[in-house]
Amino acid sequence: MSKLSPARKLSLDVLMEADRRGMYARDVLSSRASAKAIDQRDSAFAARLALGVAATQGILDELLDQFLDKPKKVAPRVRMALRISVFEMLYLHTPGRVAVSQGVELVRCGAKSAAGLANAVLHKVADNVEDFATASDVDEPERRLVRLSRLMGLPRWLCARIMASFDTPEGALNFAGNLAPAPLALHENAFATKPDPYISQLVTPVFPGCHAPVDAQVTVASGLFERAAAVASDLNAQLIATAATRPGRCLEIGAGRGTKTYVMMCQAKRAGYERQHTALDLHDRKCDLNLARLHKAGIQGVRTVSGDACELDEVLTSFDAMLGEPVKFDTVFIDAPCSGTGTMRRHPEIPWRLTENDVTTELPKLQLAMLKEAAVRVAAGGELIYATCSVFDEENTQVVDAFLASPEGAGFTMAPLSGAQILQLPDFEQAKKLVSVRQNDRGLFQSVPVNADSYDGHFCARLVRQSS
Repeated sequence: MSKLSPARKLSLDVLMEADRRGMYARDVLSSRASAKAIDQRDSAFAARLALGVAATQGILDELLDQFLDKPKKVAPRVRMALRISVFEMLYLHTPGRVAVSQGVELVRCGAKSAAGLANAVLHKVADNVEDFATASDVDEPERRLVRLSRLMGLPRWLCARIMASFDTPEGALNFAGNLAPAPLALHENAFATKPDPYISQLVTPVFPGCHAPVDAQVTVASGLFERAAAVASDLNAQLIATAATRPGRCLEIGAGRGTKTYVMMCQAKRAGYERQHTALDLHDRKCDLNLARLHKAGIQGVRTVSGDACELDEVLTSFDAMLGEPVKFDTVFIDAPCSGTGTMRRHPEIPWRLTENDVTTELPKLQLAMLKEAAVRVAAGGELIYATCSVFDEENTQVVDAFLASPEGAGFTMAPLSGAQILQLPDFEQAKKLVSVRQNDRGLFQSVPVNADSYDGHFCARLVRQSS
């Protein structure tokens, strides 16, 4: 028997906890003290395994099930342990003898009686992993799609949709790959009363407040985020939040735990804007987390409200009562619920929780309803900003066009995101350039992660309401 590595044991524990609690593996990893207690290299390897297995679980099961007599009878912990070993062989190219030996020990540590099964199955996987990777077991007409699906660790329907949507050469399909870690960017606190020691060591920001890329392990270990001296936010997400920052009243819909709230408040301070910010989310807990982080950072003046963004009259009842009429906002920023296909590297479970119907029907229906509801709350001359982290047209351009063609959208016109007021300020010239290169000829912002060094896929449309 070989000694089981602590990284593999930790990855199994993380995956089982994520599965049991319905959480993302990344969130479990960040909250686990045991991940910080072991050697840094082991911790990094455990994260690589846990996130990789979460990203490719459907493909791993497809290979495993070829050699299991009764796939549905395998205990969840045993299956998860087997997945880890198969992931190593298929995607990390760990030598078969090592992956099999460690896989058997991983199964044994939780189910001694299943060690023999693990040994037999994993040896068969090792003998067949190369043929599986090249899809030599699949008929020729389907082979290219299946091979790419297995290479990227994605469901076939999603892989096919990506290929059809972007007509992308095989080598460029990395943009959909959730196997490589995404680069880390952060946004520094503009309200800090003294320089943060970690931020002081960084080079000049890419644009005001934005540092990218930064070393993930060093940054997290610095305690920067616990101090609320910065938030982790993808560079493209920061560009959108910056462009959405305007003077006056702002209603942020889909604020979540408040990363974009933080960015917008900081950019407003840098720009010298007077504003009132209301952050709306469906869940009370996220509103509480948002406020707690803002207050820790010394950011005041944000109001939070929870409720359904498709029922704004109900959600904003108290605001309307204070004014004696329905409150209107100079900016309504919708960070819409979406497929998240631009952020799969950060949330690798997405491909296996998503369905094609979500992308083509259910999410666009909800997104359009949110746009129509929000439009009523935009003041004359105000802006309606619509953003997603999807790379699919159905959730992006098609939703915007459907809104503009609707009665609710009749008073709005599309305007280039690079024309946003804040981007015309001299200090934000570089941000404007970065937005401009991500715009199409209609002024719509779309980024796509084309390689491991790229930032996430985000979409944004800027819609301006006529003044009268």
